[in-house]
Amino acid sequence: MKDGEQIPPPPNSKQHLPVGSLVSPPGGNKKPLILIGVLLFLIGGGIFVGSMIGESEEKVSAGEKKVEAPKLKPRPKPRKKEKTTERPDRESEMVELSKENRSDFPDNIGKWVRLQGKVETGNEDGVLEFEEPVGMSGQLVRGSAAHLSGQIVKVIGWMVSEERIQIEGIFEITTIDPVDLLPPKDIYTIADAEQLIALRNTRATFKGKVGNVRVSGDEKNLFLVFEGESHEFIGSGDINKLKEVEVTEDTLKKLIGKTIKLKGKLSYKKQEKKDRIFINFNDKDAYEILD
Repeated sequence: MKDGEQIPPPPNSKQHLPVGSLVSPPGGNKKPLILIGVLLFLIGGGIFVGSMIGESEEKVSAGEKKVEAPKLKPRPKPRKKEKTTERPDRESEMVELSKENRSDFPDNIGKWVRLQGKVETGNEDGVLEFEEPVGMSGQLVRGSAAHLSGQIVKVIGWMVSEERIQIEGIFEITTIDPVDLLPPKDIYTIADAEQLIALRNTRATFKGKVGNVRVSGDEKNLFLVFEGESHEFIGSGDINKLKEVEVTEDTLKKLIGKTIKLKGKLSYKKQEKKDRIFINFNDKDAYEILD
């Protein structure tokens, strides 16, 4: 072999290449591993977030399918308004009609009237069907009559026909407490509690059995406490005024257990347990022993 001449490797011999270790030597550079870990974390987090967003979108889509569009209320039908004359300023200038004077209805067609009756049904279209007077109906020009079903009312309106009245609006209708329509009595009892309340500030005669006598909390009145379950029925007399007519607590205690008739001015006080009905008197002639 000449100097400087290279000897080729044998045909079957393997060429040895230098192999580097993949494991970082102790104290070596760890940045590649950290970067790989960060990348894996970000890729995994992105997949997780994406799946969650997809599920949320599916749920929202499913929820949206369940929500129905709100149904629009149909527009109210236009109401026909009959021509009228000018409404009288005073109610006293209008005839009052009810089931009691049905024969007067034909004579008041084309006039402003006051009509009293009981509503059988009322609806949102402003139509009133009366139970009394029988066969009578009403039409509101504006407003609903749904809340008037079963009510006793007094209306001011224009008589369109013998069986139909036109009412301008809800403010032309007044509801009436049935108690106010009860006929007055000469003598009232504990069974007439609601009527006695309606008659407060008026004078009446009450009959009842005295259960107790006591002095009021302010010591200004003597109370005759009558027996009764629904309300407290109390005859109330001013102590000073009763003394002037020689009526004392001892005098009134002699009435316990007796049924008496008592005349006086009615008053009313609402309470948590039982409401109080007072018959106020200031004279010994105001009461009379019956038994």
